Amino acid sequence: MTIDLIEWIEVNREQFIELSDSIWGHAEIGLMEEKSSALLIKILKDSGFKIEQGIAKMPTAFIASYGNGKPVIAILGEYDALPGLSQTSDPVKKPLKEGDPGHGCGHNLLGVAGIAACLALREAIDTGDIQGTIRYYGCPAEENVDAKGGMVKEGGFSDVDISLTWHPSTTNSVWATNSQAIYSIVFNFKGKTAHAAGDPYHGRSALDAVELMNVGCNYLREHLIPDASIHYIITKGGEAPNIVPEEAAVWYFVRAPRLDQLRDIYPRVVKVAEGAALMTETKVLIDFQGGSANLMANNILEDLLYQKMIELGPLKFDQADQDYANEIIKSFPDGYFDRNLSTLPQDMQIQMEQFRGINLCEINLPTVSRGVTLPGSTDVGDVSWVTPLAQFTTACASIGTPGHSWQLVAQAGMSIGHKGMLHAAKILTLSILELFTNPELLAKAKDEFKKRIAKTPYTSPLPEDWHPPIEYIKSLYPRSS
Repeated sequence: MTIDLIEWIEVNREQFIELSDSIWGHAEIGLMEEKSSALLIKILKDSGFKIEQGIAKMPTAFIASYGNGKPVIAILGEYDALPGLSQTSDPVKKPLKEGDPGHGCGHNLLGVAGIAACLALREAIDTGDIQGTIRYYGCPAEENVDAKGGMVKEGGFSDVDISLTWHPSTTNSVWATNSQAIYSIVFNFKGKTAHAAGDPYHGRSALDAVELMNVGCNYLREHLIPDASIHYIITKGGEAPNIVPEEAAVWYFVRAPRLDQLRDIYPRVVKVAEGAALMTETKVLIDFQGGSANLMANNILEDLLYQKMIELGPLKFDQADQDYANEIIKSFPDGYFDRNLSTLPQDMQIQMEQFRGINLCEINLPTVSRGVTLPGSTDVGDVSWVTPLAQFTTACASIGTPGHSWQLVAQAGMSIGHKGMLHAAKILTLSILELFTNPELLAKAKDEFKKRIAKTPYTSPLPEDWHPPIEYIKSLYPRSS
């Protein structure tokens, strides 16, 4: 190589740390990431990338491309935060602003690592060391809307040969597990208001309908496959106890290991909603917010990622990082390690035992739990059904740090998170460099994908008339808009 891309990332590390910290400070809810997406777009545009904005009718979704021709290799970036997790970078609970959002999944790190890799690979394109197109996908709203499915549905990945991504975690490992398919739906009930004490007989309570629906779905759980799950929150329940609620709403997530299983379960949930409306003489309007497929594995790409992790070597933390992690761990409840362990697949439990009493993961862990479905969901799943895809994690937080927590927010804004982010950027860079220069490997990954997809062709979980629920999200989180 004419230029050492790993050294290039190191030389430019401070600008990526500064960019990540800026997004960490903004901490914007999904579909409202105006400042965060603008920062990412600016650095890419200033670096000569061609920018397409407003993908799939989402103002904060964008695609940035550099180079020409094939192959087209994509990096997925995210930058949305979570509600109510505002936190300083101190190792004690201390909100920046009480009730505001925070990066409880480390997406400030996730998005910027991809930027760093793209800019490094731009250098290799400019020197002529590689030929093709590097592309960055600015993906909003992973946490609340599963927006990548909308980008897929609009054809945003139609010419992509390979996609790679990563996620902040507590270990350095290839992400070889499956994730659950998910539907996100809001059930809006409309009734008739009345004085709750003086004239309840003329009222028709929309809140009664919501509560009956929730009771019905809780009974439905017994008759679903064991790995399916249903959870909900009531987003609107009325104005005052002495007014029969005319309007009420409940937001549901419905999950299953496979998209075809989810398609069987969803109509049963709808029937429960319709039954609740019938019982209460109300009407129900169903607003399909979003949904995503389960992940499609690609072993060729997973093995490539692991190979490059080994080639790069261990992730190193200094004593200040160790001391900080020790303070964070003091905030965990007694027995946290064993409780976390019990939620993992058996081979992962065995692997994690080596970290009992250890603050930070510096080693690269062998790939385990291939094909095992974990409880969570991600819209990365939809991308994996239209292009070969693999992902990995790096240690951006201390062992045992729960996701979606103030502890993770704190670490995403300091040196532990920064070091994990830059490590991820280097792994992405080395892996994509190999794909650009090894057409036989790229062809093998694509061949594996074609064989897998032939068995169960993909159809989008989103309805034909789907639109991003921007106004609904803003109504739920007015402090974030």
